[in-house]
Amino acid sequence: MENWENVMRTKSTAKAEIARGILEQSGINAVLMDRKDNYSGYFGYVDVMVPLENVEAAKSLLVDEIETE
Repeated sequence: MENWENVMRTKSTAKAEIARGILEQSGINAVLMDRKDNYSGYFGYVDVMVPLENVEAAKSLLVDEIETE
């Protein structure tokens, strides 16, 4: 995804969804890139991606709201 950057990586899909919700409530577009194993869903991770212009604001919001892995 050109012009987007990863601001959070987690094994928990639920934690990624919460992060996306926090960002979107603050007016920052966010998408999830699910890179988990399709068979078990256990191996891999989920990336929370935001546009490049929102990276610093997104990281600040998430560090205050969510314990990252």
